[in-house]
Amino acid sequence: MTGRARPSPLRAVLFDWDGTLVDSAELSYRCYVAVFDRFGVPFDRSAFERTYSPDWYRTYRTLGLDECHWPEADRLWQTHYATDSAALLPGARECLERLAGAGLVLGLVTSGERERVEREQAALGLAGTFAVMVCGGETPHRKPHPEPIQVALERLAMPAAESAYLGDSPEDVEMARAAGVFTVGIPGGFPNREALARSGPDVMVTDLAEAAERILA
Repeated sequence: MTGRARPSPLRAVLFDWDGTLVDSAELSYRCYVAVFDRFGVPFDRSAFERTYSPDWYRTYRTLGLDECHWPEADRLWQTHYATDSAALLPGARECLERLAGAGLVLGLVTSGERERVEREQAALGLAGTFAVMVCGGETPHRKPHPEPIQVALERLAMPAAESAYLGDSPEDVEMARAAGVFTVGIPGGFPNREALARSGPDVMVTDLAEAAERILA
């Protein structure tokens, strides 16, 4: 499925983090199991597939977790996540290096908290890779609202019409489209592949190597 043509010129490429550059799906699932067990909420693979969203408050709400427990759930999730580490997805480093080598400005727009994302970037040797980062909780609105991308572009002084966003969820596509940015969808490890395809990104790719090819074409 394809939509708009690639912008010309294309000057900036913004990325999602979890599921797009970093293989964090299985780790996230294990964290959810631990969190919901604490509150006596049943959670299994089926629930993960049915309720997954990069806005985890949607998951909390769908599973009936009372909002008064959300701060504790967040703390538990972060504690469990910190006991393990996520790896880069195949081709991630090469994709970033190739795009940067072509003169494109790289940015990150993610639902993940800055402390965790920066810790992972340092461990993976990616510190300083992105000219701008907008992380979860740093804007009044979260994905799929366009504000996180709009803030990133404002900080870069970059027009939306000369920018692209690469993400693995329908919320990524919705956010980027609403911001007027060229959308590249890439299936990741989270259970939302069919929803991603239905969201209709401008370009759908199979992996990060193809993403670099299509972006630079």
